[in-house]
Amino acid sequence: MTDGGQDKDQGLTLIELVAAMAIFALIAVMGLQSLTATLRTRDRLAEMSAEGAALSRPLALLRGDLSGTVPMLFYPPGGAAPHSALRLAGAEAGGEVLAFSVAGQPALDQGGRAVTAGFHRVEWRLADGMLYRRVWTVLDPAGDARSPEVVVMEGVSGMDLRSYWPQIGWQAGVRGPTGATIDPGALDADLAGGAAEVFSDTLPLAIEVTLEIDGQGTIPLLETLR
Repeated sequence: MTDGGQDKDQGLTLIELVAAMAIFALIAVMGLQSLTATLRTRDRLAEMSAEGAALSRPLALLRGDLSGTVPMLFYPPGGAAPHSALRLAGAEAGGEVLAFSVAGQPALDQGGRAVTAGFHRVEWRLADGMLYRRVWTVLDPAGDARSPEVVVMEGVSGMDLRSYWPQIGWQAGVRGPTGATIDPGALDADLAGGAAEVFSDTLPLAIEVTLEIDGQGTIPLLETLR
């Protein structure tokens, strides 16, 4: 006589085996999808981190330059009229150029050692989607005493500026509310040392530089100047 309990110990049926394989396949697919999503997230985070680092360097450099702005005129070589301490030039300068006089910014001497530089002029130029930077080593150069122009950022499609003036508020550009040019003869001058250093009190309280970055959108940079 056959023991009815022995039939249950003969193993899996074909249907049960197929069902188990289907479950295992489903779990494997779900695990693969989860792993793929994790890898994609990791790659995107790494890409965003690299983009953020590449973006933070030029913004930190621009902020550092603006923080050293001083109210001193710049005297271009060749006897040209002096430029305001803070100036925005248009297309006639080969692109939109933001220029300002700075002091106390770190620099490297000929031996590669960090030193504190004196007064100099910084120019940021936007042209053809590229943001450039160069420096005049002094505020009254006898010749073209500019450092080579360096590409600081690519993919910049626009640069907008506003300035904040006492009792007036925000104004487009960097000129004062009247838009008048600076008269060097009406400003105080320090003639000590035999060289005139003309100071201008026409700096705004703050400046906002807004950059339009491809793939990043609009990035505003606000800096107080005094």
